[in-house]
Amino acid sequence: MATEESREDLEIKQGTAQYWLLELEMANQEEEEWRKRGKRVIERYRDERNVDTISVGFDKKFNILWSNTETLKGALFARMAKPDVRRRFPDPNPIARQIARVIERSLMYGMDIYNAEKPIEAAVEDFLLPGRGVVWVVYDPILVKETTEVEVVNEDGSSITSEVEEERVAEQRCYFDYVHWEDYRENPAKRPEDVTWKARRHLLTKDELEEKGFSNIDDIPLNWLPDTQTEDYEVNEVFKRAEIWEIWDKTKLKRYYVAKGYHKILMECDDPYGLENFFPTPSPLVAVRTNNTSVPIPEFTLYQDQADELDRITTRIANLIEGLKRRGVYDASVPELSHLAEAGDNDFVPSENFAQLMNKGGLSSVFQQEDIAPIGVVLQGLYTQRNQILETIYEITGISDLIRGSTKASETATAQQLKAKFGSMRMKKRQEQVQNYIKELFRIKAELIAEHYEPEQLMAITQLQVTPEMIQIMRDDKLRGYSIDIETDSTVFEDEEEEKRTRIEFLSTVGSYLERAVQISNMNPLLTPLAFYSLRFLVNAWKIGREFEDIIDQTEAQLMQQAQQAMNTPPQPSEKQIIENQRSQTELTKEQMKQQGKLADIQSKEKMEFAKLQMENLNAEERNKLKEGLALLDADLKVAEKMMQ
Repeated sequence: MATEESREDLEIKQGTAQYWLLELEMANQEEEEWRKRGKRVIERYRDERNVDTISVGFDKKFNILWSNTETLKGALFARMAKPDVRRRFPDPNPIARQIARVIERSLMYGMDIYNAEKPIEAAVEDFLLPGRGVVWVVYDPILVKETTEVEVVNEDGSSITSEVEEERVAEQRCYFDYVHWEDYRENPAKRPEDVTWKARRHLLTKDELEEKGFSNIDDIPLNWLPDTQTEDYEVNEVFKRAEIWEIWDKTKLKRYYVAKGYHKILMECDDPYGLENFFPTPSPLVAVRTNNTSVPIPEFTLYQDQADELDRITTRIANLIEGLKRRGVYDASVPELSHLAEAGDNDFVPSENFAQLMNKGGLSSVFQQEDIAPIGVVLQGLYTQRNQILETIYEITGISDLIRGSTKASETATAQQLKAKFGSMRMKKRQEQVQNYIKELFRIKAELIAEHYEPEQLMAITQLQVTPEMIQIMRDDKLRGYSIDIETDSTVFEDEEEEKRTRIEFLSTVGSYLERAVQISNMNPLLTPLAFYSLRFLVNAWKIGREFEDIIDQTEAQLMQQAQQAMNTPPQPSEKQIIENQRSQTELTKEQMKQQGKLADIQSKEKMEFAKLQMENLNAEERNKLKEGLALLDADLKVAEKMMQ
């Protein structure tokens, strides 16, 4: 990689396009030997050899590379990981929860629509064979032009209507795109973080160049042809392509397009995605690498000598088996012996000179077969040696018997557990490497969705409400990073029995805790927040506990709301208090009635005394009426006396 100063000089002297073509050539030379080795590994995996030699039987192979690769494919990438977008911290945050749901549903939608599994599978195969796998995250907005009428008011007050053509985002797509291992370049660096540019190759026809919007299409050379060329020039013309390199320059935050054999930049633009780490692809999946170079090493080269020996032994075994036949010689004077080899079961060959045959000592004297026992001994030794070589290869690659699904009946369960534990140590590390790579891809895709997708499209995809406040947080790298975190689940098949044990242990532990927590909260409601905090701490110890975060938050919010309402509501009297209050109220009522009765008695007596004094001055008729009134008054007095009692 040239220094920054020499880069500026080269760009001024030769032009930007020539500078990048030089950079690509330097990177190609750095990895040229690795690319040759990678092609040989692919050929061996595909078993590409002369068909004639296979039919003759002189070149037999034991394709251990294919066997190991297929085993590792299933062990490293058995299924597509699913994105798991959550709040970074368990604190109640409804907006962060809603953003996480929107992004997770958008990622899941993209997985289903654009088949995210295929690019990952292809990259894992490149990772296992040539040694480097690359997947690119592509953001592809589809723009449409719309014409709208705009009314323009002139200075004199008159108005005219004019048509304005504007571009509108009709659809937004974001997907994973597999990059073939020969179509990827990066500047040589010892550490992945020191890589300053990455490039991928596109092979385009003239029509595709026009669709991409490149100018001077007729001047761009179509100088690429597939390796399998024919002698027919007209046929070759059909397969010609322009070799276009898409270069992402982190130093200047630009994207360039250059064509091999063309001296001008085809297209140049500033940072098109605005990603936090600029590059739309993570550091590649590399099988074997060292700290002194970024050039990968195909894993097969680490045991290719043993694989060659395995092929040689297999060829010798095939040749010996070919010669392992029942053969011998016989006395030509006994012509019947020539028909003996063709006789079937229970088929006896007649002999005209049987007596002569017996005089010569019978069949054992006139017929002698080749001793093939030494060949069987040699074969047994070759088979033993081949098994030893296979064990050596499995030791080098770290593929244990249990990973291959092979066990011995004589092994104890403890022995198998030990083999599974230590045999999976290296495998687990490689599984995590693949899983982390997929996680980084999802993070890049989530960042593109958060920063570029329109609210209308997000709501259409996720069927969730997207508010301006959510968009503001999603568009901000720091705020989004503070709020949510993106993980993935496992890419390997999980043990069903282990999953059951985990779930039972989880429910048992959480259930026991909830019983104690409810008792403590009832005794002292002030400890309820602490109980919920401890519950989150406990649940987060299990991965499946992430599924319970939302329900825990909702339950806590409801209980705290009920507790707040209880604090604001006057305390309700107990049943005993209610009975005492009713008794006191009854006594008070009786006392009031007594007082009212006494007052009525006094008033009635006063009225009677006054009436007696007036009776003397009344006539007979008036006296009768007064007597009737006194009788009613006397009845009232009796009622008052009862009330006082």
